[in-house]
Parts: sequence; structure tokens; C-alpha cells
Amino acid sequence: MFIYCTLIISASATIIWSYLDWKRKNYLNLNEWLKIYLRYFLAAYLFGYGFVKVFPSQFQEITASRLVMTVGDQSPMLLAWNFMGYSTTLMKLNGLVEVIAGLLLLFRRTTTIGAIAASFAFAFIVLMDFCFNIPVRLLASHLLIISVFLILEDSPRLLNVFILNKTVPKTIYPLMIAQPRGRRIFTWLQLIFSVCLFYSSLAKGLDAQQSFGRQVPHVPLYGVYKTVYFIRNNDSVAPTETDTLRWKQLVIDGGSWNQSGVIQFGNDSKTMYDIEVDTLQQKLHLKISSDTLKQFFFHYAIKNNNQILFKGLWQKDSIEVLMHKYDLNNFLLHKEKFRWITY
Repeated sequence: MFIYCTLIISASATIIWSYLDWKRKNYLNLNEWLKIYLRYFLAAYLFGYGFVKVFPSQFQEITASRLVMTVGDQSPMLLAWNFMGYSTTLMKLNGLVEVIAGLLLLFRRTTTIGAIAASFAFAFIVLMDFCFNIPVRLLASHLLIISVFLILEDSPRLLNVFILNKTVPKTIYPLMIAQPRGRRIFTWLQLIFSVCLFYSSLAKGLDAQQSFGRQVPHVPLYGVYKTVYFIRNNDSVAPTETDTLRWKQLVIDGGSWNQSGVIQFGNDSKTMYDIEVDTLQQKLHLKISSDTLKQFFFHYAIKNNNQILFKGLWQKDSIEVLMHKYDLNNFLLHKEKFRWITY
């Protein structure tokens, strides 16, 4: 709705402006100021997109809860996030292209090559957004259009150089400010703004990595646990495909900013919980954020590196569950890493 309103207001303003100022032959000076604004606007987004990839935090690693999820249970967006999140090398290279494109846009003489790099970067983002139903597709499309707009003025020159094999004269840039002193002041202001823009984006990227990137340690008890035995009210419960109470699998996942647990029951149904782990008192707290009445408390004891015992109340029943920690390296997607040579 906001976009449509903006479009209507812009079209109306254009018509009114054109009517009131119909005698003006051109807007060359205004066009130059518009390009300056678009260059910095585009560079800000390129730095924002780029640094969260150079310092990986935009696409999270494929953790325990995603490893046990079937492909069919993933949304198209999550599938795209897993694709990008698997390889930090690919992510960093994509981010580096975006940062370099942003740097090139900060200087008038390198605007065209920066806009070309930005066009390729945003074309990939737009394609992924539309193909995988990612919500920010309209924003990415606008940024792609801005990148193409910055190329258009030099498109005849590019055609002559790369296709028609013709010589082209050097570009003569119009003076934005007539007074020499004013030009020097404006140049320094541009330099200061560029440094501030680059530094703030860099700082945000580093902060994002430290807050919820790959360097954030996993939650206590992180991993996938398979049930060895399940005792309810002092009676051992055998696994059946219709049981809605017996635990089949427990997945504990998340970092310092988001801790979650998923219980898979005997009938393969799953329920997600917010979790809190108290390692000092060895307590596990499960709760559903949408239903404050459903809260469960368990004491746990780690038998060895691979087994853990939970005791507590579950659905008004006393339960005791011994679980075996599943080795995540059994998942090929987790085990295999980047290699220069495959064999």
C-alpha cells in the first residue's frame, strides 16, 4: 500500500512540476544531484548487504534443528537460506562483491563500473527473492532499477567500446558548484560522509556477527537426542507409531539470542518449545510462548558424553527419559566441508 501511495504521489508531483516549469529546457544540474543521492543511497544498501555476508550473520549455519528437518518441511525461503548458509566461502565472496561495488559508487569516476557490479549483485538477489518467495523482493527490485539507471547515461559509450569497437571521448563532468571554495568544501563533506557510511556499516556487520553470527556459542545441551527408554508413572513405554506422549527425539538448538527445542513424538508429530537450561542446577525449562500454561520443568543428569537422563512432570505424568546424543557428523551436510580437491 505504501508503494502504491508513493507511486501516485510521485506521478502527481511530476505532472504538476512539469506544468509549472514547462519553459525549462533541461534538468542537467538536477540530474547530477540526483545521481549523487542515488550513488550514496545504493552504496549504503550494498554495504549493509555486503558486510553481513563478509562477516557471516545474514545466513545462519545449518544447525541441529535444520539438519533433522526434511526438505519437504522447509519453506522455499528456508531452503534458500540453507543453500547460502552452508558455504561461508560463497557467502563471503558475494558480500565482497557487494562491498566493492559500494566503494566504487562513492567516487564519480568509478560510478559506472560500480553500478555494473551492483546490477549483477542485485540481479542475483532479485532472482533469488522471486524464485524462493523471499519477502524483500520489491526493495531488491528497486535497488536493481537504481543500479541500471546509473548505467544508462554511459550505455552508448559502453556499447561503442565493448560491442561496436569504436573510440569514445573522455567524459567531461559538469561543475556542480561554481565557486572553487564551495567545491572544496563539498568534496570534503563527501569524503567525511563516505568514511562515516563505510565505518558504520562495517561496525554493524561486526556487531551482527558477534550477536548472532557463527561465532556465537551454541546453547548448553545443543544437539539431537534419540530416546533409549521412556518411563511414564514407573511403567516403561514401548515405542509405537501412534503414541502422542512418548518422546522419540529431542532437538536443542539456538544461540544466546534464541534458544529453542523441538520434541518429536512417537507418531512423528513435532512441537516447538522455548527452552532455558540451568547448567548449575542441571534443570531444563520447556515452555510454549503462545500458551503460558504449558510449562514443564525437568532435572537432567549427563551420564557420559553421549547420554543424558531427564526426570520431571510431563502432561501431569511423571516421566524418566534416557536419551542418546546423536553424532551430527552422521549428517553428510554437516560432515563435508569446503575442499579444494574432491575425491
